Parts: sequence; structure tokens; C-alpha cells
Amino acid sequence: MVIKVGLRQAPPLTGVALRFIVAALIVFAIVRARQLPLPRTRHFLLYGLFLGICQVGVPYVLVYWSEERISSGLTAVLYSSMPLVVAMLARFRLGTPLTRPKLLGIGIGMLGVWVIFADSLRLGGTQGSLGVVAVLVSVLFAGFASVMAKKHGGAYHPIAALFIPFAVAGLLVLFPAALLERSNPFRYNAATWGAIFYLAGVGSVTAFSLFYWVIRYVDVTLVSYQTFVIPILALLLGALILHETLSPRVGFGAAVVLVGVAVATLISPRPGRVARGSAGDAAADAAGGRANAPEPAAEK
Repeated sequence: MVIKVGLRQAPPLTGVALRFIVAALIVFAIVRARQLPLPRTRHFLLYGLFLGICQVGVPYVLVYWSEERISSGLTAVLYSSMPLVVAMLARFRLGTPLTRPKLLGIGIGMLGVWVIFADSLRLGGTQGSLGVVAVLVSVLFAGFASVMAKKHGGAYHPIAALFIPFAVAGLLVLFPAALLERSNPFRYNAATWGAIFYLAGVGSVTAFSLFYWVIRYVDVTLVSYQTFVIPILALLLGALILHETLSPRVGFGAAVVLVGVAVATLISPRPGRVARGSAGDAAADAAGGRANAPEPAAEK
């Protein structure tokens, strides 16, 4: 929804570039103010470059580009496939169990998002189809990067780890934006700049730092369920702030989403089914970081 506001004046590439350049500056200010460690190791630089391309640059360019061709509702429905992608990749890259309750819950959650946005699932011809493909490719890139961040990013501070990805994404997109779009940011109105700063601060710095912090301790698939919940929160904010009307269908769809999340997270497989998994799966799962999660009592 906020992306749509920014796109009224800022074309896709320029919007992405400005968003993440501003986000990088915010992160840099936080790092300096709090004196956070910013490693200069080869691994940290390669890790930041990878995330800048695969989790930030490519996915967001594709989403911004698709938002000009398909509705925000259809984008939300397509992005609800993220937990399925993450769950499958986590099974093979981290050894995280892919249980029947998890698959069932993800399917129910996707159905709930579809119910919520059922009235806005229009393709709009060839351009709409291209928009759908762009979102699905974005999901694949972001899903793979999320799993790799779980595997390789646990040693880094979740805020300091954002500086290189945001800077890389912003600068890489800035050059094609300047050549292809030739947009003048000095002519943007307050609403456009407001959208850019909101997406940089709340939608990027806050969201990504929380994401990187949480995946250090819990299953990355569980964190990916945010793609089910965020559209609901956006609709609620629209109702509270913009006085938009919420239909009974939205309420029913939200309830279906919550049921799906509950099934995926609260229902555990029977011990006999888990026992059939190999010892290698358990070892790989521990290597993925879940075995190092702190106990609830320790967190208190």
C-alpha cells in the first residue's frame, strides 16, 4: 500500500534506490551512535554483498516493478507462498523438519490471504502476467536469502549487518535508475518522500533488524509466516487511519490465516513420525542454529 503511494511520482528503480540509500544512512548513524561492531572480514563483506543482491536488490526491484502492473492484493497473495518456499529450502539447506502440520498450516494460511484479497485478483493481460512472474521470482530470491541468513549470519549484530546489504542494493539500483528513468527526486511531493522515509525506516531498518535477530533463535520458516500477518495489519491500519471499510470476508480470511499459523506452529507431529527421521537430520537441524536457541526461562 505504501509502495503504491511512492510509485505515484518515484518510478520503480528510483524508488528502490532512494529507499535503501536512506536506509543505509540510518543504519550507519545507528552504528556510529551505538558504536556497534562493523566487521571488515572477507566473510562479512561477501555475506553483505549476497544479501544486498539476493534479499534486497533483486526482490524489491521486482516487487516495485510488479506493483505497477498488478494490484497490491494480488502481490500479497503471491507473496504468501514465501513460507512454503522457505520451508522447503530450510529442509534441504538446514535440515529443518518439513512436517505435515507445517505444510497444512502454510496451505491454510495461503488460503486465508486469498480469501482476504479475492476481489482484487485480476491479472490485466500480458503485463499482469509479467507482474505475477516478477513477484514469484522475488519470492524465490528472498526465500533463499532468508535461509542463508539463518545459516551464516548468526555471528553478526542484526543492525550492523544491514549496512552493506542496504548500501549495495541502493547503489547498484541507482545507476540503472539514473540511466533508464531520469527521475528528479527534488520534484517529489511530501507524500512521496514520506513514503520513501517510512519504507526506509520502518519497512527496512526496523523490519530487517528484527528479522535477523529473531532467526538467530527460532525456525526461519516460523518467521516467514509474517507474510500472512502483514497484509492483515495493513488492512487494520487502513481502517484505523484512513477509515477504510473492512468487509466480513476480510474478517473471515484473517481468521483462516490465524488458524493456519496455529496449525503450523502449535501442532507437533507424533513422536513416532519424528523418530523415523535420520540422525543426520537432527544433526543438520542443530547445525542450522535451532539447537542453540535459548530456553524460555533463560530469556526471562
